[in-house]
Amino acid sequence: MNEEYGEKRLMLSPEGEFKFLCHNELSCFNVCCADVNIFLTPYDVLRMKKAMGLSSGEFLKDYTIPLLGDEGLPLVVLKMREDENKQCPFVTPCGCEIYEDRPWACRMYPLFPASSEKEEFLMGKKLSCLGFKEEKQWTIDEWKKAQGIEIYDIMNESYKEITHHDYFLKANKLDPGRSKLLYTACYDLDEFKKFLFETRFFDIYDVEREIIERVKEDGEELLSFGYRWVRFNLFGEDTLRLKDKVFDKVLQAKRKF
Repeated sequence: MNEEYGEKRLMLSPEGEFKFLCHNELSCFNVCCADVNIFLTPYDVLRMKKAMGLSSGEFLKDYTIPLLGDEGLPLVVLKMREDENKQCPFVTPCGCEIYEDRPWACRMYPLFPASSEKEEFLMGKKLSCLGFKEEKQWTIDEWKKAQGIEIYDIMNESYKEITHHDYFLKANKLDPGRSKLLYTACYDLDEFKKFLFETRFFDIYDVEREIIERVKEDGEELLSFGYRWVRFNLFGEDTLRLKDKVFDKVLQAKRKF
């Protein structure tokens, strides 16, 4: 979450403590939920579109802005309202309309990682935020537990392994076709599900029946399978097998060179 924090930006170690509490009795309640850039992870989109009762395609069209990173990686930003304050589309006078399924960045606020490599966190202490004057004290672990971060970190780690892959460290870039493949398999999950179950995909790829059933019924399993598909297609990793054993052996041998 990018925001102007005034003069104070503090570095916290994993063992660090801080004071903060946001609630509807504060005069600044909901003020921070406007005019911010919130980059959504695939798991964010999965949770949010389910909360809204929308297909992934509908949610992405109505509530997000698609961007493209330097490596050809698709980026998804939450679309703010087109009003004077550029408010979040889910904020109400009583709070967040989808609070139980709010994005990772909103859950972690006022903390955000110092970098993708370091365990330290930065705390953006916006001077106008009265939440920092509350006496409630947290460790980082206590905050993450209270905000339900664990499942988000688990699912986001799998995506991070894709976006920080050696493929990109070697200055490779995705072409438009591969970028769309990644976007569909990770963000537009309902479209990806159609691809899996309305084509001969499972006649071609050797996937266990129980996994197929879980992918069909569970959004998190579908997303995890999307990550496998991306790694197989983009990086040539051994995350899927063909049913044609002869051709599969040829393909696996070819990928070793």
